[in-house]
Amino acid sequence: MLQEAGVYCGHGYDSVTDEAVALVLGATDLPPEQTLALLDQPFPSDAEARLATLLDRRCRQRLPVAYCLGESHLAGLRFIADSRALVPRSPIAHVVAERLSPWWSQGRDPAVIVDVCCGGGSLGLIAAEAFPGATVLLSDLEPQAISLAAENGALHQQLDRVLMLRADLLSAVRSGSADVVLANPPYVSRGEMAELPPEYCHEPRMALEADADGTELAVTLLREAVRVLSPDGLMLLEVGETWVALEKRLPRVPFLWLELPQGGAGVAAISAQELRDWDAAGIL
Repeated sequence: MLQEAGVYCGHGYDSVTDEAVALVLGATDLPPEQTLALLDQPFPSDAEARLATLLDRRCRQRLPVAYCLGESHLAGLRFIADSRALVPRSPIAHVVAERLSPWWSQGRDPAVIVDVCCGGGSLGLIAAEAFPGATVLLSDLEPQAISLAAENGALHQQLDRVLMLRADLLSAVRSGSADVVLANPPYVSRGEMAELPPEYCHEPRMALEADADGTELAVTLLREAVRVLSPDGLMLLEVGETWVALEKRLPRVPFLWLELPQGGAGVAAISAQELRDWDAAGIL
């Protein structure tokens, strides 16, 4: 049915088979981790109506699976997911879950981590799990996104050290205070927005669309990170396929684009020293 409907699998699932499994498990209120023994069990009759509703939402309305189920899983953690923020799917998540190895090598854990353009807060909350001694700032301009991030913080019982900031990019972060900045800003160009599959229309446009070529917010964040990062700090910046346009805009900046085993393109690891050098050289 999913195949016939021509759904687009770009929100955390690699295939219609994976999506079908997620919907079946969601209809029966079963967690994602199952053994093959489940295949021998009959499908519960009392879950048939819920499965039909989920399939209608996915196939006819073209809602992403995470919005159909009201939840998403990323880097082994569960998050509340709805149209207040993008579906959690950033490839940065897996780098953070591995404690930023090998890019963070200071001999100490980061004390302050900022998840800017945080949406529902998934990256920052994964960081809070990976670095239990860190203070994590979840920052977003959109109040609806901040409300979802707060709910996810409560879900993971992290509100004692995860703080919510409604702010424009890094403007509310004190100079030199952040050891790590995780940045997944809007980077879809205006032209690309018109070509996205219908599933993306259910996500907040503000969280996807940037400027004409998609680079403006990324460049602003690079410049602001010079100010907010601590001397030995680290920035992880995601711009997806816009990395090509970003290199054209900043041709003298030697970006290090990571090869991620879980897939994903356009993620750069940048040290605070590199940012300071690029800023001093006037190439940012």
